[in-house]
Amino acid sequence: MNKPFGVVLVLAGLLLTVYGCASKGYIRTRMVHPDQISVQSLLETWQDYTIHFTGHGRGHPSAVLFKPKSDGKVVIADRWWKVEQYEILADLVDSIQRQLPIAYYYPRLLQLMGPDNHRYGYVFTSWDHVVAKLVDERTIIIYDLPLPPYLAIDGGDAPHGMEPQ
Repeated sequence: MNKPFGVVLVLAGLLLTVYGCASKGYIRTRMVHPDQISVQSLLETWQDYTIHFTGHGRGHPSAVLFKPKSDGKVVIADRWWKVEQYEILADLVDSIQRQLPIAYYYPRLLQLMGPDNHRYGYVFTSWDHVVAKLVDERTIIIYDLPLPPYLAIDGGDAPHGMEPQ
């Protein structure tokens, strides 16, 4: 009785694995060369984008997402907050630019690229990656980056070697 149940369990596991790994496409990130586009040029044309940020609130942003308004693509940004004021956007970008590098985590501009090499948008972050999933040819889901690297890796602003009281 246990052997047939085990076979069914293994087959179900294989089926789920194959189904989960087989996808229509993927989203990849690529660093943007400053000659192509810069964070400053994104700030100057900020009204051409739908903008969101994620992180540990406005004081500790992990990333800022710039999604072109006119491309017909849909970016579902769960746990990202919409930015509608230039002053807030400038403050968020400045906060990320001031984050001290930790190992290979430093401020960078990434492109979100789909399987057809279509650009879904840009992400400005100190992380070296963004986790996103392709839903269909028009839609991606981009997941949050809950903490900036200096909080996630370093633990924050406390002096090294000192334990909290």
